[in-house]
Amino acid sequence: MKNLKIYFFIIALLMVVSAQAQNRFIVQNGTTTEIFSTFAQALAGSEAGDTLYMPGGTFPIGNVYIDHTLTLIGTGHYPDYTAATGVTWLDGNIYLRAGADNSFLQGFYLTGSINIGSSAANQAVNFLTISRCNIENIKLYYYTPATAEQIHILENVIRNTIIGGNAQYVLIEKNIVHNISQFSDNTMITNNIVLKESSDTFNGLYSCLIQNNIFLHTGSYFFYNSTSNTLLNNLFVREFVMPGNNTGSGNIGGQALSSIFVNVEGSVFGYEYDYHLQAGSPGVNGGTDGNDIGIYGTTIPYKEGAIPFNPSITFEQVSPLVNEEGNIEVEVNVSAQER
Repeated sequence: MKNLKIYFFIIALLMVVSAQAQNRFIVQNGTTTEIFSTFAQALAGSEAGDTLYMPGGTFPIGNVYIDHTLTLIGTGHYPDYTAATGVTWLDGNIYLRAGADNSFLQGFYLTGSINIGSSAANQAVNFLTISRCNIENIKLYYYTPATAEQIHILENVIRNTIIGGNAQYVLIEKNIVHNISQFSDNTMITNNIVLKESSDTFNGLYSCLIQNNIFLHTGSYFFYNSTSNTLLNNLFVREFVMPGNNTGSGNIGGQALSSIFVNVEGSVFGYEYDYHLQAGSPGVNGGTDGNDIGIYGTTIPYKEGAIPFNPSITFEQVSPLVNEEGNIEVEVNVSAQER
């Protein structure tokens, strides 16, 4: 039985390699695999529990509505780590609606937002994971208060804001994000880099655990309308004074941006920047767990290049000519991923 599983895995992997070379979309359910020409066809052909593999390339998807459990996997969004396949670039917005519980999204660049619900009636989506994507916004509700629960937002680049609408049981960890707002109770915000430098930042947070994050904010309205939160071992560019009616300990303030990271300039995310901590930063081993503050902390740091968990194509070369036997020579190197 084990050899049979390995056989089907290899066949599926070969189909993924072939499909990526042709900009095709693969839908897999167990040992059944189908190939589609467009994202819309692949989504329409998927069923609850399926995995939809997306190739590198730019794909206009418009507004996409997902109503069933789906694992959606791209090639990744870091250009240097997708040289063989290209970035999976989706032009549009994704709406997860009632029925999409236990969905898993990873490994693509989205020009728009990931949203839960397209109406108040269908915004109850639970056990959702959004991981290793580059997204404009993540919005966890259509109409407040949110009814979504058990949401994990992990190792993403969010160019604007994660908006909770008071969603419950949310874990936001190891993201590079511009801002986070509207969470209360049962929310942990840990080991993120928060890029926003001024105006209302971390607004509307109540009774959240906020730890091991790095804040670039230096302006006004910091922790605006946010009370009863616990702040532990965060690192700040500004001089730290506990904001409002919040409590905590171990926070570090007054750290110049130039002294925090190996190479970061300004408050806009860049693939060319290195968000590891400098050797002399007090954030090194300064987290609540004794590991680094920021995305490269914890015992499982931010994955370099945000490579998806499935085997990654690191080299691909297709001969433009047919050999003497009438075959086209193809060379592909595939790297397995531990996570």
